[in-house]
Amino acid sequence: MPKDRIFREFFVPLQFMNTDYFYPLMLCFASGFTQCLLVGGGIHLLRRHNRYQFQRTFAVVLLMLSVGFFNNFLVSAFRYTASADYINTLLLLYDYVVVGGFMAFIVSLVFPGRFSDIKLSLFLVPYVVAIVLFALTRGMWVYPAVQIFTLAVSSVLLVWLELSIKRYRRMLQDNVSNIEYFDIHWGAVIIALLYLVQLIWAVESLSQRDWFTTVSANNNLIFDTLWCLITMVYVLFIMRKIIHQEVFTVAAQEGTGESAGGESPKADEKGEYYKALSRTAVDALIEEKKYYLDPSLTLQKLAILLGTNRQYLSNYINREKGKTFYEYINDFRLEEAKRILHSNPKHPQTMEEVATQAGFNTYSTFLRSFVKKYGESPSAYLKKTQGN
Repeated sequence: MPKDRIFREFFVPLQFMNTDYFYPLMLCFASGFTQCLLVGGGIHLLRRHNRYQFQRTFAVVLLMLSVGFFNNFLVSAFRYTASADYINTLLLLYDYVVVGGFMAFIVSLVFPGRFSDIKLSLFLVPYVVAIVLFALTRGMWVYPAVQIFTLAVSSVLLVWLELSIKRYRRMLQDNVSNIEYFDIHWGAVIIALLYLVQLIWAVESLSQRDWFTTVSANNNLIFDTLWCLITMVYVLFIMRKIIHQEVFTVAAQEGTGESAGGESPKADEKGEYYKALSRTAVDALIEEKKYYLDPSLTLQKLAILLGTNRQYLSNYINREKGKTFYEYINDFRLEEAKRILHSNPKHPQTMEEVATQAGFNTYSTFLRSFVKKYGESPSAYLKKTQGN
């Protein structure tokens, strides 16, 4: 077959990708698919997972974001008109309203129930004002001003929320023996990614001389399609996390009772009370009663079981043992797991079963704790001990 015929049959059809129709068609297809996912996710959260404020807030953000993807349809319709830049700037300013929604969601996640919905909605106000201002004045300074404002606010939020998440995690470790359903360390990743997107968005906008370029001379389709894909992965990741996310507060635990004996000791009795607790064979009692096998064990619950005060038990664990409550209880669980592994080496149970029987909520937590303490996985430990 002649080379020129091969070129015509296999490569010439690809010229369709350089036509004026290919870019808008593919862009609208990617946007439409993303919109369906966003709307479906928002409705699912509102109907099935609306227990906490941050779940409801994220559902609203998804619906807002789905509306934002209409901009690709409008961009395709007005891309060759004289008002193209004006319309596209309005649409980009709406995208920043969605950014304000994401800020409200992150705050509601890190501080559950602390701010009312009305207060959280204040994150949207500056961006709504910017849209109105640009619509009335057509001042092209509005968009860069919004970008600078957003980067400034994001910088403050990044530091504030990162520190708050660390304090919250420390509080969990001092009060909860299984923290995976309460932990929001993944929120720090979300915050960092949002900030990175803002930086990229600002640099990309400032580097463009105009919003639109000819199809044959740009890679907009690649970037826009990639943005749709990133959005879908990002949304699915957050949805998976917040569906299983639980909220823990010390105040709620204290409401279950300060101690088994009823009233807390008086101020002049505190020293003797703590000494009595230290003299008690707390470790032996926990080991004997196997309280650590309860995967929902908390500091408050253990204090009640031991007939002591939550604060004094916390002091005992922190000062006498030099550990957090989380580390203290999981050490018992790891020793229990080792006993289970040694109990029937010829017919060992699965590691998931060992984790559950030892009091861990998930195998991943068991594996992470085991490797951290013993420097090897449970499977490797079992093989080594069997070899000996």
